[in-house]
Amino acid sequence: MTKAVETQPKTPTTPKKRRLSVTEPFFEVIQKRRSIRRYKPYDIPDSDLEKILNAARLAPSTNNSQSWRFIVVKDPEVKALLGQPSPQRFIANANAIIVVLGLQQASCCPGNQARWHIQDPMIAAEHIVLAATALGYGSCWIATYESRPPEFVKQVKTELEIPENADIVVLVALGVPDEDPSPRPRKSLGEISFTERYGHSWNIL
Repeated sequence: MTKAVETQPKTPTTPKKRRLSVTEPFFEVIQKRRSIRRYKPYDIPDSDLEKILNAARLAPSTNNSQSWRFIVVKDPEVKALLGQPSPQRFIANANAIIVVLGLQQASCCPGNQARWHIQDPMIAAEHIVLAATALGYGSCWIATYESRPPEFVKQVKTELEIPENADIVVLVALGVPDEDPSPRPRKSLGEISFTERYGHSWNIL
């Protein structure tokens, strides 16, 4: 008669930590980014602009709708127009301006169209800003463009041949920096980050 062999319960093993591939330069780019309002004269090569636009193209979007469109403006007269009427007239001296548009696509997200066709292009615009920084350029994000006088927005849309179903979401001025501003103050993570519930301190900080 064969004697039954007693089996010991297996001791749970601690899962191995996943080894992440960390791209340190990405975090350096985030640290380095500044809002630049003074630029040196320079003609940004199309190859660099293509890299910047490709970074924007790869941004995430709702249902992969990719509702953004981009217009690169170098023409001095058009750049001057884009800065009027506005406290951001400095953008006329940028080497280039990328006009970020949001297309109203009803088929994308019924009921939420007004929300997503604005928010998604903003993500793409942040990719533009970071890509520009990685390439050594300065940038400045100009938002609330649609809040300008309606007749002015209409003039800009006519000049740039922007269709009726597209809104100007943001402008991004680009160029070789002619200033080196210090970092702006930021709130600490303890002020803005919580664990599990709003107001619950992030204890690992």
